[in-house]
Amino acid sequence: MKGLEPSSFALTRQRLMAVARHTIKAAFRFRMIPWLILMLGVSVFTIPYMITHNGTAEMFAQVQLTYSLMAVSIIMGVSTVWLSCGILNQDFIKHHIVLIASKPIARWEIWLGKWLGILALNTVLLTIAGGCIYGVLMLHAKGLSNEEQERLHASILTSRRVVKEAPPDEEAEIEQLYAKRSQNADVAAMDPGYVREKLREEVRWMNQLVKPRHRRVWNLKLGSGAGRGAQDQVQLRVKFYASWFENTDEHPTVWIVGNPDSPTRWEKQMNLSPMMTHEWSVPAGLINADGTLHVECHNYTESSLVFRVEDGLEVLYSDGGFLMNYAKSLVVILSRLTLLSALGLWAATFASLPVATMMILTLILVTSSDQLFKTIATEGTISAVHEHDGHDSINYLDWLMVPIFTALHHFTESLKSIAAVERLVTGRSIPTGTWLAHLGLVWGVLCGLLAGWGIYIFQRKELDK
Repeated sequence: MKGLEPSSFALTRQRLMAVARHTIKAAFRFRMIPWLILMLGVSVFTIPYMITHNGTAEMFAQVQLTYSLMAVSIIMGVSTVWLSCGILNQDFIKHHIVLIASKPIARWEIWLGKWLGILALNTVLLTIAGGCIYGVLMLHAKGLSNEEQERLHASILTSRRVVKEAPPDEEAEIEQLYAKRSQNADVAAMDPGYVREKLREEVRWMNQLVKPRHRRVWNLKLGSGAGRGAQDQVQLRVKFYASWFENTDEHPTVWIVGNPDSPTRWEKQMNLSPMMTHEWSVPAGLINADGTLHVECHNYTESSLVFRVEDGLEVLYSDGGFLMNYAKSLVVILSRLTLLSALGLWAATFASLPVATMMILTLILVTSSDQLFKTIATEGTISAVHEHDGHDSINYLDWLMVPIFTALHHFTESLKSIAAVERLVTGRSIPTGTWLAHLGLVWGVLCGLLAGWGIYIFQRKELDK
């Protein structure tokens, strides 16, 4: 009867699943999966023994999480590129693709089915590897001292929201300084953009400077729910630089947290070393009713101290558990593997296996040059800038190359902005909004564009040649 016939959506799903299963079987016939499982097992279970740590919670997490996840990402990334290029390429060489396309199935269903098969395979392997890494982590954590175990669970095996000071509005101060400095004929002859950039660096430096016998004050807005309930402690992470670089000794400072006029304020003298990250806990009750935390640092040394806006002071408070944060980081790794598989299938639709692999490796190398992209985007030229006058060498390609490198800089920054593994190791939460935005960029935009492009090429390709 007609009413019992499956819908077009159900038929499409069946065809996609059939191609996906065929792709997974082809991956095993490719004889890569057993070796891949072996390499993942060796990397997960041997790295904790190959790389030693100094017994602290931070170094322990660095070895157990960072290196293990990095090794798994590299191994699965290489295998994904090789698998996605090789499976489709072998179908072309052995004319299996002609047999598949002769059946009642659309070409776009073939392409997407192979992509879903590789995605399913990566999901299973990454889930197993991630579970093993977590199990090894918890097993080896028992070898730490009791104090370091408590520190591990309080500072790393958790999920803490990070609050920093907002960057100050420096433009008005820069314009005032520029109007004053440009009265000098030598300064007026220089490039205005170059002068403003140097003034911006000077203003930023002065705003971050704490002179001897002076203090620095922060009023950080944590929110009304920060540090309330079961979690009654918040952590402060501090890092500063000293003007006397030859003196690396500890610097005496006094820290005041909470209302300075209140008798319940937290006050302590601490000898801290420059260019190192220091972390300690304070009671959450010091947070004001409006969610603001007042912090002061008094400099009692003869050296000026510099607290950068980026990492000078951070306040962390618990907003979830480690397992959810860990799952988010694994999904981020999976999204990048999915992007690599889409890239591999796209390249394999029109190139041979060696050419497709080399093309992808070249693209990865180019996108890894983020520092070069940042330099060109910041300076506004691909030529050298002369330090004495701020003028750049004449280059007539700037109008074309600078926008391209600027776009590449924003693209690579968007891909790396989430820093999932770094957040995981330092116990900082991966915000759900940022996480979803990253997945939307990778899966919704980049993978979608590559899939559409690859399917378009595949539709127009003659399969019998």
